[in-house]
Amino acid sequence: SAVSTATPAPTPFAPAITAGSMARAAERAAASVVTVIAELPPSVDSSGARSEQTNAGTGIVIGEDGLILTNFHVISGASRVRVVLPTGESREASFVADDSPFQDMALLSIPAGGLKAATLGSSSALRLGEPLLAVSSGVSTVQNQVKVGVVSATKADLVRPGLILTGMVQTDAAVNNGDSGGALVNSNGEVVGVLTTIVRQQPNGDIVEGVALCHAIDDLKPVIDAVRAIGSNPRPRIGIERYTTQHRLLTAEEATRLRVRSNEGVAVTRVDPGSPAEAAGIRPGDIILA
Repeated sequence: SAVSTATPAPTPFAPAITAGSMARAAERAAASVVTVIAELPPSVDSSGARSEQTNAGTGIVIGEDGLILTNFHVISGASRVRVVLPTGESREASFVADDSPFQDMALLSIPAGGLKAATLGSSSALRLGEPLLAVSSGVSTVQNQVKVGVVSATKADLVRPGLILTGMVQTDAAVNNGDSGGALVNSNGEVVGVLTTIVRQQPNGDIVEGVALCHAIDDLKPVIDAVRAIGSNPRPRIGIERYTTQHRLLTAEEATRLRVRSNEGVAVTRVDPGSPAEAAGIRPGDIILA
C-alpha cells in the first residue's frame, strides 16, 4: 500500500493576537474599571491651618450588585470614599473587607444599577511573554486609559518591611501613581491581576525600570468568594499586624537605648480592640523584639 509522505500542518501554539483583538479586550475590560477617590482626614500644619487630602486610585467592578475590588493602600485611612464610573457619575462607597497586610486588596460596595462586572480570568494560566493590558483610571480624567506590556515574570515576591507579598505577576506595562487597583487584562479581556505597585530599585539600591507587580487574581478569589458567602474575610488576625498603623520599626534612639539594631524590633502603635493581642496584654508603646 502507498505511504503518505505529506508533512502534517503544525498545531498553532496560540490563537493569533492582533491589534484589533487587543483593542476589543481593552474595550471589554474598561467598561468595568472605575476611579476610586479616598478623602483623608485633613492635615494640620504648625500654624494650625488645615488642608484637605485625597488619594486617587482605580477599582474594578466585580459584581453587578456593586462590589468593587481595589488596593487597600488606595483607601487606607479614608474618612470617605467615592467611586466615579466611566460615565462620570459619582457614587458613595462603603468599606466591606480587606486582606491587608497579607495581600494589598480591599473590597468596597456602591449602589447597584447600570454596572458591568468584569470577567475574572485565570492568572495560573499566564505564560512568559504573553501580551497584557493595564487598564486604569486616567491621569487627569475619569476616562480610562490603557497601557500594553507582557508577562515578564510569574510568582514574583515583593519584600516589604516585616512582610513578603508572594505569587505576584510582573509586567513591563507602564504603571503609574493612580493606577493602583486597576485591572491587569489578558487578550480575552479577562482580569488576571490587580495593578499593585511599581518597583523603582532593588534592595541593594540598583535602579529598576519598567517593572510593575500585580496581585494574581487567583490569589484574591478566595477572599472575594468568602466575602460573598459570609460577608467578611475569615482570615485570623493578631491585632497588631498592620505596618505603620499598628506597628513601626524602632527609631535609632530607641534601638540604642535597648542595645539592639533598629531592624531587630518594632514598636506597637495601636492594638485592635477585642483582638488576641489585646487579650494577651499587648499595649501601644510596647517594644516587641521576637
